Amino acid sequence: MSKGVIVGIDIGSTKICAVAGIMDEVGKVKILDIVEEPTQRGRVSNGTVVNLEFTAKDIDRILNILSDKADINIHNVIVNISGENVEGKAHQSFLTRDDSRSTIRKEEIERLAVDIRKSFRPTAGNIIIHTFPQEFIVDRAIVPDNPVGRFGITLGGNFFLISTPNDPHLALRRTIESVGVKVQNNHRFVPLKIVHTLFTPLADAMAVLSEIDKKLGVAVVNIGGDTTELAIFQESGLRHISVIPFAGKSITNDLVKAFQILPDHAEKLKLIMGAIPPYEVGKNDIIKIPGVEGLPDKEIVAQNVSIIIEERVKELASMVMAEIMHSGYDGQLISGVVLTGGTSNIAMIKEVFTKVTNGMNIRVGNTIRNIGQTAVAKIADPKYATVVGLVLSGFLPLDERVPEEVIWGDIPESQVSAGSHNNGYETTNTRVNGKKEEPPQEEEQNGGGIFGWFKKKVSSAGKIDMGDDKNYTN
Repeated sequence: MSKGVIVGIDIGSTKICAVAGIMDEVGKVKILDIVEEPTQRGRVSNGTVVNLEFTAKDIDRILNILSDKADINIHNVIVNISGENVEGKAHQSFLTRDDSRSTIRKEEIERLAVDIRKSFRPTAGNIIIHTFPQEFIVDRAIVPDNPVGRFGITLGGNFFLISTPNDPHLALRRTIESVGVKVQNNHRFVPLKIVHTLFTPLADAMAVLSEIDKKLGVAVVNIGGDTTELAIFQESGLRHISVIPFAGKSITNDLVKAFQILPDHAEKLKLIMGAIPPYEVGKNDIIKIPGVEGLPDKEIVAQNVSIIIEERVKELASMVMAEIMHSGYDGQLISGVVLTGGTSNIAMIKEVFTKVTNGMNIRVGNTIRNIGQTAVAKIADPKYATVVGLVLSGFLPLDERVPEEVIWGDIPESQVSAGSHNNGYETTNTRVNGKKEEPPQEEEQNGGGIFGWFKKKVSSAGKIDMGDDKNYTN
């Protein structure tokens, strides 16, 4: 994995955060320091950077502060990818081995992954950013673990590929790489190198999930400002992703409309009341909002604020549950749902999600894994799961069954000289859509989709409490 200092940069619609980390002597990642600033209005929308020039200046300033605080030079960075147009689809490929008397080699796994990427056709205008193995198939037998060392005539695999629109992705990379970070003594500016980009909930998974979680089945749900992003793992493989256009800012906007207050005041109101369980709010408790432009102060009944927050969290939980049902993994996620992002700090969120998901195991991702000694206590906050996970992904494998080049889409060195011929392997590629005609495997679960959650009919959705607008007034 990458050596030296790695900096993760979480570019969100509410904050830009940078964390520096390094591998310690016992193989744990040590967090050196953290810097964050609120995202200025008009910089990021729905998880996508829309003002690259000013965002680059913000990142430049934040990284210079981080460089000074941690007394480091910053060269290698990892950046999260978000947005409503990120897509995930399953794909399958097979090759016939030239020598079935020998055991399967790592190079054949790499070749299989290369063939899968070549044969996969993402949505027009999209670029593949991740290729994750789900399971391998050796002579019609499903192999969830690494097949290297096994005997077999045919080698196949089910992979999950993630793509994102090429133009904004390329623009983001160029913006980051144009940022200069001061070296010691302020001699000159050094351009940054992006080690890789990583879809936000996958970064969260690096920070808050264990391998047992992924084996048993788990959904990691990042509740950001503009979007809620979800990734489902089962039998150690990535199975489904989704982006829901409803998150923390939706709650803030409802408070603005309900009480006719400024967005900044509504955000503070959400943070204050979100930290108090509804049953602890007194019926006569009043919150005073300062007046602006000569207007008098406004008094708001605290319980009404709590009701609005609770109803919107119910809606969000219902959308997440609908997406889990659409994925086909409802009832199979033994490790349940892990919530990350700043909105997951709302005190009532665990209780509401538990009710709406009919008793699924719900927890907030405030337990950071694979982190060694650090002086930054606040990294355990779930709103930092993404940026910590980005740093971890620079040192630890996302999936130990394949080389890191396979995940990031680079061509492994063993395949560089292969050219366009098949090196003695016969390959057959089939897109995983509907029924399979290749060797038997588990039925494919429906892939993710942008805004798919509100276009799909979920037959068993009748029991889901979508919330209502009763008491949605002051």
